Amino acid sequence: MNRIFFFCLITIILIQINLTGQTTGELKGEGYTVFYSPDSVVISEGYMVSGKPDGYWKNYYTDGILKSEGNRKNFLLDSIWRFYSEEGQLILEIDYEQGKKNGFRSTYQGNEIIRERFVQDVKQGESYVLSADLKIKSKIPFVDGLEEGIARDYDTLGNIIQLVYYKKGYVVERERINRTNSNGLRHGRWKWFFDDEIAVQKEGSYNNGLENGYWKEYDRDGNLISATKYVDGEKQEKAEELVKLDMRTDYFPSGKTKVVSTYTKDGIPEGVRREYNEAGEVEKSFIFRKGIIVAEGILTDDGKRQGFWKEFYPNGKLKATGIYMDDLREKVWEFYYQKGQLEQIGKYINGKPDSLWRWYHSNGKTLREEHFYNGLPDGVYSEFDDQGKLITTGEYLEGKMEGFWTLEIGDSREEGSYSEGLRSGIWKTYYPDGSLAFEGKYVDDLPNGKHQWWWPNGRLKMEAEFVMGRKSGELKKYNDDGTTLIAIDYKGGKEVKYDGISSDMEE
Repeated sequence: MNRIFFFCLITIILIQINLTGQTTGELKGEGYTVFYSPDSVVISEGYMVSGKPDGYWKNYYTDGILKSEGNRKNFLLDSIWRFYSEEGQLILEIDYEQGKKNGFRSTYQGNEIIRERFVQDVKQGESYVLSADLKIKSKIPFVDGLEEGIARDYDTLGNIIQLVYYKKGYVVERERINRTNSNGLRHGRWKWFFDDEIAVQKEGSYNNGLENGYWKEYDRDGNLISATKYVDGEKQEKAEELVKLDMRTDYFPSGKTKVVSTYTKDGIPEGVRREYNEAGEVEKSFIFRKGIIVAEGILTDDGKRQGFWKEFYPNGKLKATGIYMDDLREKVWEFYYQKGQLEQIGKYINGKPDSLWRWYHSNGKTLREEHFYNGLPDGVYSEFDDQGKLITTGEYLEGKMEGFWTLEIGDSREEGSYSEGLRSGIWKTYYPDGSLAFEGKYVDDLPNGKHQWWWPNGRLKMEAEFVMGRKSGELKKYNDDGTTLIAIDYKGGKEVKYDGISSDMEE
């Protein structure tokens, strides 16, 4: 029998049935009453009214340490009940009203606090996982006892790093967002939210710290305000935006066009400058942003980039070189850090990445190797830290993770298999020293079967059973010394018993 079960038996059930009293063992007391163990140690004290416990009650360990305390009103559990460990530490608080859980149930486990909101004994609204300093680590929405809606996980800075979509207690989708790569650069999908953390304010994707693809902004009602396309951090200007610029044309003595360029009203070069030969062919083109050359090559009169191009950072440093054909990147392209070191190299076919691509750390060591086919990741993927250590490896098939993967995320390492981009089979997570932190099975990215978590000292931290994403059966949590902290029974994803105490028994 674990600790909190024993506490609740004393405070919630045992007082309602026969309890060994001072002399007769029957609840015949009236007013303030003290109960003793067989060896005359105080184990419980409080008020009796008509032979029933009422008012404020306290229960103790045999050494006198307070075990639990709480109030009854009209013989029903009322207000906050508190439960303590044998060392006197608070481990559980439950808020009652008229004998039912109403308000928060707070469980204190090591460096975490779990706060679950109840209405009439049923989980409703948002539950929270907090750090010891009360920073939010997770928010999970409940409707009628089941997870429903979007749960959020946070990093230590308060950024949302994962969205978990629930429907009637089942996980239907997981979305990792707002992550960085091993260099600390933003990578992958990023989202910003309004204050309600539901409505998306802005979203887009990064590739090694640079914006890529379409970035969108919305109002609070979800209406699209703007959509902007980026390529390697460069905003792709629309041709109509150049209409507002002043166009200037220079001519050869023959009267043929020599130079066509556009300027702002302040006379600053902006947009495209084309230089022609006397045959009327474009020999050279430049693209300006705020008076600075950001690209150089041949841009035909119909707006297509052709041949060899150079792209530059706003400070004039070389950013990229490669070939365009009919405005699509082709063949080998090279990209550079602002200090001149090679950052990545790879091949395009019809404007899409193809074959092997390599990324480099600023110290010249390989950062990542990735294979593409028709623009999608396809083949072996490998990522290294700046000292050359392999930290992530796996394989893509037509843009989706497939087969066995090993990934280092922050200080932890996880490994397992994917099937069409979804976790499948046994997954494991390890602490930095290599000891096991988690093991569990997934089917189509849904937890299924037994899942176990361990403390850094190797002792079991938590174990739970899942049926296709829903908790089922008994969930147990343990202290880092191996003692049981709490046990919760689930049926169909709903909590039906908390540490051996069902709602009916509490009433």
